[in-house]
Amino acid sequence: MSILCGTDLSDASRGALDVARALAAQRGDREIVLVHVADTEPDDRELPALRARLDAQAAGATGPGPSVRPELAVGPADETLVHLAETLASDLIVIAAHSRGHGPSRLGTTAAHVIERTHVPVIVVRDPTPWLAFARGDRPLRVLLGIDDSATCDLGVQWTLALGKRGPIDVVLGAIYYPDDAAAYYGLPARSLVEIDPEIERLLQRDLLRRFGGPAAPIARSVTARARRGLGRIGDHVIELAREENVDAIVVGTSQKTGLGRLGSVSSVIVEDAPESVVCVPPHAVVVTQTVPIIGQALVATDLSQFANRAVPYAFALAQPAGEVHILHVVKDDAEIDEPDLLRQLAALAPIGAPQKLSAHVVRGDDTAETIAQCAARFGVDVICIASHGRSGITRALVGSVADRVLRATRLPVLVLRPA
Repeated sequence: MSILCGTDLSDASRGALDVARALAAQRGDREIVLVHVADTEPDDRELPALRARLDAQAAGATGPGPSVRPELAVGPADETLVHLAETLASDLIVIAAHSRGHGPSRLGTTAAHVIERTHVPVIVVRDPTPWLAFARGDRPLRVLLGIDDSATCDLGVQWTLALGKRGPIDVVLGAIYYPDDAAAYYGLPARSLVEIDPEIERLLQRDLLRRFGGPAAPIARSVTARARRGLGRIGDHVIELAREENVDAIVVGTSQKTGLGRLGSVSSVIVEDAPESVVCVPPHAVVVTQTVPIIGQALVATDLSQFANRAVPYAFALAQPAGEVHILHVVKDDAEIDEPDLLRQLAALAPIGAPQKLSAHVVRGDDTAETIAQCAARFGVDVICIASHGRSGITRALVGSVADRVLRATRLPVLVLRPA
C-alpha cells in the first residue's frame, strides 16, 4: 500500500505533497508517488521543462521521511489519477483543493471528479499546517466526523480510528437531523419542524457516541457528540458545525452520485464549500476494521407463541454479561389487554441465571415491524432477535412476514430464527 499525491505543480500542490509525505512517514512507508497529469501529450520542447518542474517539486521535499517518486502521465486528470491509484494499489490519495468559485463549473474540479470515481479514500488539503503538526505529534488533529446510518459511514468511522492509532486526534461526531424524520425513526410524537427537540437530540447524541465506540473510546484523545436540526442542505449544516467546533478536517462518507444527483450530495457540497480539509471515504474503499462491535444491548420481539419465544435465549447469548436484554411484545392500538400479566409472561422467558439486566415492554402499534424497529432505535440496542413463522405462498404475499419487514425497517443487525 502506498500514498499517491496528485499535483498540478502549484504551491498548493506542494502543501499537499508535504501532507502526503508526513502521513507516509507516520505510517512507516518508504515511498510516495507524486503524479502530474498532462491533458495532452507534451511536445519535444515542453516535455523536458515539465519533467524538470515535477522533479524539482519532488526534490523539494526535504528532511527525514519517505522518498518521493515522480510520475508524469497523460490523459484526463481524474481518470488517470484513479487508474494509477488502482494500478499502484494505493490506499490513500492526497490532492490540493483549488476551486473557490461559484456556479456549476465548481463541479468540474479534479478533486471533485476523483472523489466521484475512486475506490480509495481521498484527502482534499486546504491548509497543510494542522496535518503536519499532527504527523509530528506536536498537537492533536481536530476532526469532525459526519455520522449517519449508512454503511459508508462505518468506513469513515474505521478510517478515523486508524488515524487516531497513528497520532492524537480530537473527534467531534456530527449528525444533522430533520425533526419529523427523527421522530418517526425513534417512534416519538412529531413536534415543531423548526424548534430543537431535546429528547431527539439526547437520543441522537447517545447513538453517535455508541456508533464511534462509546464516550470513552480509547483511540481518540477526546470524543464529543453534536446533533443539529436541519432546515436546508445537510452539507451546509455540516460546514457550519465544523466552523463552530473549530475543526481542522471533516471526514465524510461519499455516495458517489453522478450527474444532477451530485449537485445536492452531502460530500460534494462539503468538498466545494468547506474552508477546512476534507476526507472522503467512498463506499467500496478497503478500510481495515479497527474495533470489534460490542453488543451491550439486545432486543428480542415475541408474540408469545411457543416458537417466537425460542428467539429469547439467542438475545441473551449475544448480549454482554453486563449488558441488557429488552423483551418486546407488540399489541394493536385498540387491543384490550392485561398489561401486568403480559409483562410477567415476558419476564418469565429469561433463561435461568442469565446475568444480563432484563427489561420487559408491552408496546402498542398497528404496524408490528415498524414498532419493533422504532423501539430498537429508542432503546439504543445493538441487535434485534426475532423468530420467523415461515409463512409461504399466498399467505406470505398477502400479509408478509414481520421478520422480513423488520429487516427492511431497520439498519441494525437482525438475527432471524427460522422454523425447521
